[in-house]
Amino acid sequence: MTYQDKFGYKTTIENEHWRNEEFQWARILVAGDPAKGMVLLYVQKACTAFHEFEPAWKHGALRPDQVEFFRGRLATRIRHVLVTMENNALDTINGAGELRDILHAVESAQTQEELAELAEKLHTINHVLLDSLEGD
Repeated sequence: MTYQDKFGYKTTIENEHWRNEEFQWARILVAGDPAKGMVLLYVQKACTAFHEFEPAWKHGALRPDQVEFFRGRLATRIRHVLVTMENNALDTINGAGELRDILHAVESAQTQEELAELAEKLHTINHVLLDSLEGD
């Protein structure tokens, strides 16, 4: 039985990596644990922010004097994930410590390049967190 047959969800994503991510999100959401669903939502918002920031920086679309602004925005996204995890006893799952480390790196970043370099690190931790959420 395929995932689509079991849950009735069909994706339009052709890229295998993205499709597998999307199915994982659907499995976490259908499991019915609101706290895990909200952590999923907030970590995806954080990842999206970084994945939009990084190419904008690479293509010179950002002013160099905006480091403080983006540092604050990106840190807020990560902090929201961490507070949600703490409030719901999910702050000890695999990846939580690494997410705190990324928050510290964001808060101490002095350049947009340092912030951009964190996009893939956050993406990797995102996978660890979601695997943990799904495995609990």
